[in-house]
Amino acid sequence: MAAGKAGGVSASFSEATKVEQLDSHTYRVNLDKAFCIGAVPNGGYTSACMLAAASKHLGPRGQPDTLTAHFEYPNRTSTGPAIIIIEDVKLGRQLSTLHLTLYQGGLLSQAPWIDRAVSRRIILAYTTHTNLRTFSGISMPTGYEVTPAAELPSVSDFEALKTNGADDVWEESKLPKAYVNLMPSLANWRFYIPSKEPLSPGVLDMWIRLTSGEPITQGTLAYVVDSFPHNMHTFLAAPALRELLNAPPERSSDAEVKDVRKKDQQRAEMWFPTVVMNIEAKMALPEEGTEWLAVRVSSKQIKDGKFDLEVLVRDADGELIALSHHVAMILSIERNTSSSKASL
Repeated sequence: MAAGKAGGVSASFSEATKVEQLDSHTYRVNLDKAFCIGAVPNGGYTSACMLAAASKHLGPRGQPDTLTAHFEYPNRTSTGPAIIIIEDVKLGRQLSTLHLTLYQGGLLSQAPWIDRAVSRRIILAYTTHTNLRTFSGISMPTGYEVTPAAELPSVSDFEALKTNGADDVWEESKLPKAYVNLMPSLANWRFYIPSKEPLSPGVLDMWIRLTSGEPITQGTLAYVVDSFPHNMHTFLAAPALRELLNAPPERSSDAEVKDVRKKDQQRAEMWFPTVVMNIEAKMALPEEGTEWLAVRVSSKQIKDGKFDLEVLVRDADGELIALSHHVAMILSIERNTSSSKASL
């Protein structure tokens, strides 16, 4: 997973997710180093590449949109070429289900495109595709829609955020210089987070946009739900822990404050690889995309080196765009900065 906003020049998402069709069920992508955390391409980015292949595969059937997707990450990705092989599980009139496998290592220049003895299965996915713009049926409001959790965070002026990086409520997340070269993927996003306390305890609300100026499209959503500011954990923390992290200067010598801040500094040495990611699209973004999305992130438990994430994505009008759930681990960053192909 990603975290934060890096300096430097951002990459073009549309260019980095281009898919080449090799035969009826085989596609090739090139994983771009500008989307890496350490030496490993961001999981949401690589998943977006796979969904781009699925969209291309089912486009002729009029089913270009992901309705649901489930991803498993048994091995580390690396930059460079990858082969995506698609199996048609069920091709239906309204919904079609595919099984996708992304391979790296031992790739061939002609069919069968991979060497079964050498090539490694890096990511496995099931996806259900449809046409979200023609989907129809019964609609009704739910009780959730009137709860505080469903309330859209307000923004007084998007242009003020773009120009000044802040307003009375929001501020742009600034990535520490020590992270910039380590996490180039982070240069691709601008994250605007609450400038004071979380809007809800233990919840990170943010507004996001692509640094490149590209619109956020349906094909970007897998990358959206796996990209977070570097200090996300401070918002997910329990209120008592957050109070220690933000203790006033006069408490800096307190043993409890020093211990919490020491552990917080160790976050720079941590990597949060995604083990499982699920996505459900609730509605289609406009064909031309959108500049801004509201993202809400929460976690039920962070314990024993693993944690869950729930991600809710809405547009600027408050319409629910997507839901996502993750299982992730907390490992040393050294695990993904080497060229080793070792699995988790």
